[in-house]
Amino acid sequence: MEPAVKHQSPSQHPRDNRERRLLKGQMQTDRLPGFEIVIRNISARGLCATCKGLPPVVGEFAEIHLPDNRTVMANVRWTNDQIFGVEFEEPINLAIMMDTLQRLRDLADRNASWEVKSKHRVSDHRPDVAMLRRL
Repeated sequence: MEPAVKHQSPSQHPRDNRERRLLKGQMQTDRLPGFEIVIRNISARGLCATCKGLPPVVGEFAEIHLPDNRTVMANVRWTNDQIFGVEFEEPINLAIMMDTLQRLRDLADRNASWEVKSKHRVSDHRPDVAMLRRL
């Protein structure tokens, strides 16, 4: 017996590797003004995301603002409640995007500081045991 062979039409592309991430983005369509999306995974040719409220409709064109400050045009390919998938009109360089996001995280880490004393009062107050016994 020969193994099953997957046949693809010439217009279909093999699936790209996906980066599983939770990233915040923005999306807008002609029907829906700008709204926040959470990107669940992303590849060079598209992404899977979720949103609150009304989801986009299959076949709708969208403008997506990615977390690395890049804007891409995409076509909604599928929806399932608030989860949907889009295909980019032009492939993106995913390595550049991940590198940019890593640099932004590194910069945020360098600028972060932990100052517990300025955020919380530290009290060394100890109750008077003699007063507690009288109650």
